[in-house]
Amino acid sequence: MDTKDVLLKLVRLGIGVEETTSIPEKVNWSAVRALANLQGLSSIVLDGIGLLPENNRPPKAILLQWIGRVMREEASYESQQKAATEMGSLFYANNIRTYVLKGIVVSECYPKPNHRRSADMDCFLLPLNNDDVDVWEDGNKLMEQAGFEVKRNYYKNSTIYVPELTVENHHFMTPYRGNKRMTRLEVLLQEMIKKDHGEDVFEGTHLYRPPVMFSAIFLIEHAYSHFLHEGLTWRHVLDWMMFSRKHADEIDWIRLESLIDEFGFRKFYRTYCRMGKLLMGEISDAELSDVDKKMLSDVWDKLDLHESNMGVKGKLELAGNTWRARWKYHYFSELSMFQALWIQAKGVLFMKNPKLD
Repeated sequence: MDTKDVLLKLVRLGIGVEETTSIPEKVNWSAVRALANLQGLSSIVLDGIGLLPENNRPPKAILLQWIGRVMREEASYESQQKAATEMGSLFYANNIRTYVLKGIVVSECYPKPNHRRSADMDCFLLPLNNDDVDVWEDGNKLMEQAGFEVKRNYYKNSTIYVPELTVENHHFMTPYRGNKRMTRLEVLLQEMIKKDHGEDVFEGTHLYRPPVMFSAIFLIEHAYSHFLHEGLTWRHVLDWMMFSRKHADEIDWIRLESLIDEFGFRKFYRTYCRMGKLLMGEISDAELSDVDKKMLSDVWDKLDLHESNMGVKGKLELAGNTWRARWKYHYFSELSMFQALWIQAKGVLFMKNPKLD
């Protein structure tokens, strides 16, 4: 059994989809730990290790280092939630409702929410009284007045730097600029969230959950964009599996399948779900198609991260990633790589500050 197989078995054990698992006596635990870190699953894998017999666990030195990392991740989670709660309270006191996109909406679907790694917080702001105001900019100004740095150099979101937490304050949900189909999705997502009246709030906070159907299509679009531009990790796959199973009875699956077709996600989503079934142990490698294996290879690879999507350098890095990902467009998108490059160029040249009609 290789390192990858060990990792997936421990993930299943850590999230409770398997009660027991068989791990070889000789495991390269340093390699497993490095791979777990790379995949954003250190805490989940350690949860699985905690359920192994003592004689089947990593050496004490590696285990202590691992535990130390997980404790830091737990502390970071608590600090992030505290900062997010304080921000939500500030906005609420100024007649603004703060919706959490992904983040704790997904982490609460895990057995241990603080074991789902999160680097930042994505939010969308709405006015409490439904006034026609620029509540996105109001939120930015409130945070600046509170002494925090706010950057507005990306059309999709501003970035707010709070101690212990980086916040992406979304003006728009998707990178829709220059893309007619994604513009329709952007309009739909905004309609869905603006129909919400704040019925679903995280206990003890002024942070709100979006409607479940909103989160479902938003998570799929986010994974699709991440796959094309940077790549996927098993954490991205696991997020969808945990969310979709927790909310299985609330999701309108017929409508969701229709939206997946309408917005061009079908080829991606088909294989994405098969990656989820592989992760959960419901299918084996032998049952994967050749196309499935192409995505599987990408999931195991390191992310193709660019430093920034800001400025000329960021745009060139994004174009470079699109060129390198041309095979992904061939197999998993209704767009060709050249169409994707044209959309990016059109957005930069002619839609620097886009507005929805």
